[in-house]
Amino acid sequence: MKQQTLYEPTKTWLESQGFRAMVTGASKHFVVPVSDLFSAPFMVPDIVGVDEGGRVVIAEVETDKEKLFDALGRCMLWRCMATFVYLVYPKGQISRAPFLRRLGIGLLEADPASLFVTELVGLPRRDLFAVLELHPTDPAKEQQVAKHIRESLI
Repeated sequence: MKQQTLYEPTKTWLESQGFRAMVTGASKHFVVPVSDLFSAPFMVPDIVGVDEGGRVVIAEVETDKEKLFDALGRCMLWRCMATFVYLVYPKGQISRAPFLRRLGIGLLEADPASLFVTELVGLPRRDLFAVLELHPTDPAKEQQVAKHIRESLI
């Protein structure tokens, strides 16, 4: 299964949660500079979004269970600049991963057949202490990304 199969259902789910979202992983038109955090000039997230308060969400889609920790590493990088970060897997690939909650990362399960997305490890939307406690988001960096997302959504 290709990752792109899960992009639209995930985008739709994020929009149902109050984010203006867009798929970015299918192209190189939306890049996020990461040279201040990592030894690469930029990276391309799979799906990005922003809520009315300027909080950024990034969803990292993976289909191979063997690449869980690679995807988790990308999620940790995204956590430096986004309050809400989700790891997305196809239905049945990852049945549970409660340790993600401790890292401030959510887990979504996407069913490619029904296009339905279920939140297996949820992230709080109000009391963000649990999300920000271990890995604070850089507010200035998040606002730069939020501005870039807003400009790209127009």
